[in-house]
Amino acid sequence: MDNLEKTSEQKEVKQGHPKLRVLGYVLLVFFAFLSVLIGLSVRWCFSTWQRLTMEELVYTLTAPITGTGQGMIGEYLLKCLAPAIVAGLLTIVFLYIAKRIKKIKPAIIIIVVACLFVGGYKGVYNFWTTLNVGDYLYNMTHPSTFIKDNYVDPSKVDLQFPQKKRNLIYVYLESMEQTYTDPSVGGTHKQNLIPELTKIAQQNESFSNSKTKINGSHSVSGTTFTMGGIFAATSGLPLKTNIKNNEMSDQTSFFDGVTTLGDILKDQGYNQAFMIGSDASFGGRDKYFNSHGNYQIDDYNWAKREKLIDQDYKVFWGYEDEKLFSFAKRQLSSLSKDDKPFNFTMLTVDTHFIDGYKCHLCEDKFPSQYENVMACSSRQVSAFIKWCQSQSWYKDTTIVLSGDHPTMNGGINGNTEWKDRKVYTAYINADAKRETTNNRNYATLDNFPTTLAAMGVKIPGNKLGLGVNLFSKEKTLLEKYSLNHVDEEIKKKSAFMDKLQDVRAKSARQLLKEGQIPLVTIKADPYKRNSETINTYVTKIKNPKNLHITEVLVNASYRQDGAYGMNNVMEKQSDGTYKSTVNVSSILNKFTNKVYVTVYVTTQENGKYKSAQIEVPIK
Repeated sequence: MDNLEKTSEQKEVKQGHPKLRVLGYVLLVFFAFLSVLIGLSVRWCFSTWQRLTMEELVYTLTAPITGTGQGMIGEYLLKCLAPAIVAGLLTIVFLYIAKRIKKIKPAIIIIVVACLFVGGYKGVYNFWTTLNVGDYLYNMTHPSTFIKDNYVDPSKVDLQFPQKKRNLIYVYLESMEQTYTDPSVGGTHKQNLIPELTKIAQQNESFSNSKTKINGSHSVSGTTFTMGGIFAATSGLPLKTNIKNNEMSDQTSFFDGVTTLGDILKDQGYNQAFMIGSDASFGGRDKYFNSHGNYQIDDYNWAKREKLIDQDYKVFWGYEDEKLFSFAKRQLSSLSKDDKPFNFTMLTVDTHFIDGYKCHLCEDKFPSQYENVMACSSRQVSAFIKWCQSQSWYKDTTIVLSGDHPTMNGGINGNTEWKDRKVYTAYINADAKRETTNNRNYATLDNFPTTLAAMGVKIPGNKLGLGVNLFSKEKTLLEKYSLNHVDEEIKKKSAFMDKLQDVRAKSARQLLKEGQIPLVTIKADPYKRNSETINTYVTKIKNPKNLHITEVLVNASYRQDGAYGMNNVMEKQSDGTYKSTVNVSSILNKFTNKVYVTVYVTTQENGKYKSAQIEVPIK
């Protein structure tokens, strides 16, 4: 009897084994897929962003990503996801063969070891060491008072503007470096990619000690990406944020405790505009310029609203620089007719990594596309400056050309060390004279007070933020300490920066409840697969605070967060409702089963906020 019971138990165990084995095989295949995906993703990440830092990664993950370029998606799918899927399929084949020849245990050991090597060593370990995650965690737990000790609050400085205030044109040149010139003029490249920009810097001011060799500015930690570079140049501070969980898009303000260039010029009665060929919400740029100077935002969506481009037009990040400079001339001609002085700020995009955007103006003079795009940008910027110089308002206008940060494309700079990488800088038609002819060692942080000085503004002490007026004899932080010392101190946690940030982020749900965002009701026509467009409507708007609505934008995407979607400015109808037909042919595929339709409402009082979202099933 006992033997019968044992036999019965053994049968039950044996019957259970196949299910456990199948589950084990499935987990092993998934482990192989995940390991290869992690390993290849890390390798792709560091080959694409060769100077990626933890600070930049943290900001990128917490800032809005709506409006980002789509060029890298295909490359990631091809180089990372597809090989990982193939690895999973090959694992299935390998296990099948091993089982047939009764070598399953050695096969499992081989797969596990391979996965640990690819995913663990090549993936997680390389990620940890390359990004210096250990140092980052150390810096976050070992505060520094360096920023507080060296910060000069602009709101407490008695700035003295000239009687006739000068206009300002500030052009941020995407990824533009002084390094792209050859050694004869101060750079490190074999050939001078940017001869036109070189000539501009030689004829104007780059704070060099030579008539032929041009100088440039360093990018310290917290300023090596676009929003960080812009923030540094206009506030004299690195962009260190403690915002978590992508709450940047839910902020009503952006470092509310900081006084910036935009705040100062707004108080002086300037008309201010910010023009870019992409969606201004990416990285929180719209929040920054709205909350610090009430800039008019002339972005990709604005161009659609003004019917300067078609509703479904999109290349690279939005529209190309050829159009940007054309639209800039249009806006400058309009601003110059007003009695008020103006601050027109713009950001180019064609030179964005990985390889830039090659337009019909670009030539094939250099080996790589990126080099040719840089050369093309140099010619376009030079032509724009010449146009400005031909205008009647130029005599009263200071122009600043500045790279936003060093490029993240590692190939163009060869083996140039980071300490020798400088962003392009030129001050044109400045109303200030240098007090020293030394070759200045400076950072983009110094652009803040230097820009005001170039506009003829007197700055007692010649310091604002962490920056120094480069026209003065005052030593910069890099001259007083060193690039490495300043960089290391800025990386550390700063309670002072946390206080300056004064985050007042509220979720859209909270603000809607308080009536601080107009509440909209969305509707969309049924969407059939393979249709090119989807019709969207705002049928009702509840606006209890009577906020001034400046724009209603609709986003249609396969992702709930709206990333990689198509944005349209909705047209107001005679009955007060809004309508828009969105072209979604380029963003949906046969695997998509729904479309997320999101409406953003921009008010003069609170800026742009997500107001409502619906899911439209694909039939």
